[in-house]
Amino acid sequence: MFPEWYQSSFSRAVLLALLVVMPPRFGIASEASLPPLLQEVQAQYQKSAGIQAEFTQSTEIRATRQTKKAQGRIWIKRPGKLRWETLEPDPNILVSDGKVYWFYTPPFDTGERGQVIIRKKSQVQTQFLNGLLSGTFEFGKGAVAITEKAKNIFLLKPRVGTAGDVSVAEVEIETIKKMISRVTLTHTSGNTTRIELQEISLASKLEDSLFRFTIDKNTDKIVE
Repeated sequence: MFPEWYQSSFSRAVLLALLVVMPPRFGIASEASLPPLLQEVQAQYQKSAGIQAEFTQSTEIRATRQTKKAQGRIWIKRPGKLRWETLEPDPNILVSDGKVYWFYTPPFDTGERGQVIIRKKSQVQTQFLNGLLSGTFEFGKGAVAITEKAKNIFLLKPRVGTAGDVSVAEVEIETIKKMISRVTLTHTSGNTTRIELQEISLASKLEDSLFRFTIDKNTDKIVE
């Protein structure tokens, strides 16, 4: 369980979309099963080391009818490396080197201490959302059903029990650049998380130092 500071922080709402529990491995399905546009996008993304982009995120909470918003930037490097920096409204960082995950919240005021939660990969799997944002649409035979909602919008429905509380993901493609511009997750709770990407870059190289977190003396460490 996350400690009280994390339960009450907006950080939790922002990171919920990332904390999708998935099986540790996927098989590879035939590309012929993908719609042609998704084949083009996937082929283009796979030529790169990964992506970097700015994001805006809105989370609609069904129970309270509230909408929480955030913005920041992300880096994803294959295989399994991630850096997700939320800049507003509450700064926080999620970093993974593919083996370990660090969830960091900086001090709120001068003189206070930051906190970082450390988890092993086996405790936090993010393949589904990471895959979508980095242009992967093949998760293994029968793992995800894909339907075309519009010529550039696709619905991906993961098999029950393979994507945590995500029931449907809607992916919108920018057709000229063949890039993913928006991912919307519908959760079994009825909540909706919308992630819009701007200034997307398919990177030829991403330094591994981006995907490691160094704990300083003013940060409390919690290992789970």
